[in-house]
Amino acid sequence: MQKLSKNGFIQDPDTLDTLPRRELAAGYAEVAKYGLIDDPAFFAWCEGNGAKLIAGDPSVRAPAIATSVASKARIVAEDERETTGRRALLNLGHTFGHALEAETGFSDRLLHGEGVACGMALAFRFSAAQGLCSVEDATRVTRHLEEVGLPGTLAAAGVDADGATLVAHMLHDKKMAGGRLPFLLARGIGETFVAKDVDLAAVATFLDGER
Repeated sequence: MQKLSKNGFIQDPDTLDTLPRRELAAGYAEVAKYGLIDDPAFFAWCEGNGAKLIAGDPSVRAPAIATSVASKARIVAEDERETTGRRALLNLGHTFGHALEAETGFSDRLLHGEGVACGMALAFRFSAAQGLCSVEDATRVTRHLEEVGLPGTLAAAGVDADGATLVAHMLHDKKMAGGRLPFLLARGIGETFVAKDVDLAAVATFLDGER
């Protein structure tokens, strides 16, 4: 049944019943993302309800959809003209994820949401490696994504490329500006920020260690 949310979006949760589990899980990566950006309480909710959501439990669909829609609307409204960098937070996981998608040929070998999921896990582990967030938070993110059936490592994503190869894919990212590529990193769960001074050589070394 279609419903009009308070934000003016039409929701039809029953449509989710038409999707295979893999597609549901891939879409769920974008739901969990909102908790990781700036809502640690929602990520904790995801940890307790993510598996049920993917399994089709209707009792958790409405809050997941409502929170996701409200979060995106809020972030976009806060940076409608993309001048403050706030809107860029919606790209969490995408810089790493797009490189993985490119390496797998933008095919069904790795769905977009699967690439984003692995990208978020990598972003948190890279943040931990840089001393920005705790190893415990990075482990928690990876663990949850893997528990719901999403890839949290390069191997799980079916990627065996070295760091230099993956960074080369990143150089084609549309967000490149002035020879620098902004990364979405984290100081903790719910504390994502835009980093514009990331050393790509450090990223390549980190990815080599992830193989």
